[in-house]
Amino acid sequence: MSKPVSTWGYRDLQYGQTNKTQRKIEKENDLTPNDVKRVLQQCQTNLNTSHELDKNDKLLLANWTVEFQMKQVNIASHYRLEMTRHREHNFKKVNLNTKWKECLRLHNKEIRNSKRSYFEREAECLKAANSADRDRTKAVNQVGKEIKKWRKSYKYLSNLCDVDNPGDKESADRCLAEYMRRDNYDSTFERLILLKLDTMSDLLDQMNRCLNELEDCLRSSYSDNLQNIRTVMKTLGQCYNRNRESNK
Repeated sequence: MSKPVSTWGYRDLQYGQTNKTQRKIEKENDLTPNDVKRVLQQCQTNLNTSHELDKNDKLLLANWTVEFQMKQVNIASHYRLEMTRHREHNFKKVNLNTKWKECLRLHNKEIRNSKRSYFEREAECLKAANSADRDRTKAVNQVGKEIKKWRKSYKYLSNLCDVDNPGDKESADRCLAEYMRRDNYDSTFERLILLKLDTMSDLLDQMNRCLNELEDCLRSSYSDNLQNIRTVMKTLGQCYNRNRESNK
């Protein structure tokens, strides 16, 4: 039986070559002091930007919310006042006209129903406007939470590198920069900042759309209410004519 050929020499050579390749890759990926400085400066810029963005967005949201609510009230008040004006004009009690008053009493349910119907439609219009606005606000808040998570992660890694490299700021900075580059922290955070800007822009657009849709909805409700008033007035007119004929 022939003696088996040993492969240990080949394996050692192969292992050595692998180590050389790995060391070459690691060397190529090493961060220079300038790289470390650049990465950390960019991260700090992103952190400062995110904090400034949070403050500005908080003020914008507060102002937009107040303005949105005021415009809702103005739109709703306009159509409600118009509805009330038409009701008072058509359903007022004529002095000394007992026949008309009697018809108003007999058909009081229809009169009340037309008013209640408008208020129900008004509530639906306002609910739809506020619901759409809340959904878009949730998207803004969600991105804000993700940004806060990123800042916490950055702080955690920074503290971790300080603990692992006590008294050695250069090594601690390199450690943090390597974390940032390896996990694409800086680019991820930049995308979150851009996403926050986009969601804020979308929110403002959504608020304006909600106001336009609210006005369309209330205008339609008002138009339907006018038709209801005409129908009730027709019924009252028939009632009045019958009463007048019966007393002849």
